Amino acid sequence: MNWLEVLARVVASPAFDVALVVLGAALAVFLLCRLYLRLRTGHLGNVEYERTFSELGVYEGEEVELIETIRNRGLFPLLFLDVESYLPPSLRVRDYATGKDDSMPVLISRFHLMPYTQIRRRHKLRCTARGYYELQTASIYDRGGAVPMESHAELYVYPKVIPMELYRLAVGRMQGEYTALRPLYSDPFSLSGIRDYRFGDTVSHINFKASARVPLSGSSASPLKVNQRDFCASRRLMIYMDFHLPVGTIMDGEDYERRAEQGLSFCSALMRDAVFSGYAVGFAANCKMPDGAQSIRYAPDSSEAHLLEMMRALAALLPRDGASFASLLEHDIVDGMSDTEVVIFCYVQGEDMLTRLAELSRLGNSIKVVPLEAADEREEAYDE
Repeated sequence: MNWLEVLARVVASPAFDVALVVLGAALAVFLLCRLYLRLRTGHLGNVEYERTFSELGVYEGEEVELIETIRNRGLFPLLFLDVESYLPPSLRVRDYATGKDDSMPVLISRFHLMPYTQIRRRHKLRCTARGYYELQTASIYDRGGAVPMESHAELYVYPKVIPMELYRLAVGRMQGEYTALRPLYSDPFSLSGIRDYRFGDTVSHINFKASARVPLSGSSASPLKVNQRDFCASRRLMIYMDFHLPVGTIMDGEDYERRAEQGLSFCSALMRDAVFSGYAVGFAANCKMPDGAQSIRYAPDSSEAHLLEMMRALAALLPRDGASFASLLEHDIVDGMSDTEVVIFCYVQGEDMLTRLAELSRLGNSIKVVPLEAADEREEAYDE
């Protein structure tokens, strides 16, 4: 039996017809896919893609959502669109791939867009380090190539929240025990008397026992009585952080940055508590900023917008020695700053600092210097 007879038998068998149909269908599908990919390339201009974070700012250790929104503005369906985004290593997402250089996580989202369709997708990210993060572009992969798309998103990660007992030392000398006619925040443990209820008093201030003793026919304007508490006057607080290491001080880079992050956490916690308690708070530091500035300064203010602005500065600053710390203190001495609580976080208290602190004290300011110790040293100190 020669090969012609074998070929004739194969062609005449029922399996050949099935195989021919399968091969024909596979070839048709392949050609249609190639045609679709070629046509899809011409319709990628109808795609709109944007990214936003659910919050503009969060604290280190918290989670935030990265929201992807993609739209198809045309009649042509766009299937199997892979959108690739590189994320900073400090923003950890659950489902991600690894980039070619194994240095940054890559988030890949696959979308299937019907005509005039919008899809919104959310990814949970955990913020593991303080900083300012800005996403610029994303890429859509098409026929083996990447098509970049502008997609700007920014996030501020504030210094982490620390327990109260860790920075109690810093606020131990904050004043605020002066009685004032203008109440800003009350002392819940100081009761100076009982008065009639007035509009705006909270239910928690009502003294029900005293109210029950008021006769219905009495001359009191209100049958309800509330506790009259002592109030504290608003105070000014100025926080400084010195990033300078004197010549001859030996400290490795990791320890330097670890203590810097510790100090920023103290500043963050102190700012929040002070502003929420009615203080006017300011901040100054001789650090470097991403825009090239060698220091930052915020005059004392008590608004939440001012607090948010300072927190963003804490998130974005670079823990590097910038301008002279003595010049920061000299600025407030020349301005005649007085009646202000001054809290200074520093690595080492230098001689030039002592002279200017004495001048600030003579102007009527209260001074507290808090050294930035290693984490294990601070824990041992509090244990004692």
